[in-house]
Amino acid sequence: MKINVTLNAPVEFLYQQLIESALEDIRKQVGKKISWRDLPNYTYEKKWVSGRIAKMHIDSAIPSQAYGYTMTTADQEFIVEYRLKKKDDTHTILEYTEDNHAKDAKVKANQNIGAFTLGWLRKHRFKKMARKMAEQYYK
Repeated sequence: MKINVTLNAPVEFLYQQLIESALEDIRKQVGKKISWRDLPNYTYEKKWVSGRIAKMHIDSAIPSQAYGYTMTTADQEFIVEYRLKKKDDTHTILEYTEDNHAKDAKVKANQNIGAFTLGWLRKHRFKKMARKMAEQYYK
């Protein structure tokens, strides 16, 4: 899945929002605070309320340019990347990409059905979330 959206906030602010979210997730999951400088190649275990567990690996954290991670579960691998490009002093182009690799045919079939039936909704929700994040700049 690939989503491009232009947001009404500076690139530095949006990058900071992404990084703060990642650092907070790590603090909650691991129980310790790390610096943004420690993010590249950082790996930790993430647990959901449902009991699902994933291995999170931060692939990239390039200030005001990119943030990416790989999340591996028992049956899938998600590779996510946020690329930020400065359009002007107050606008940013956010490019979100997500690749999902299933570890068996049944999971892959379910992914294909989900992508077909829920793809538009997921994109809509992502754009809405990104715009809300950008709105925080003006509060």
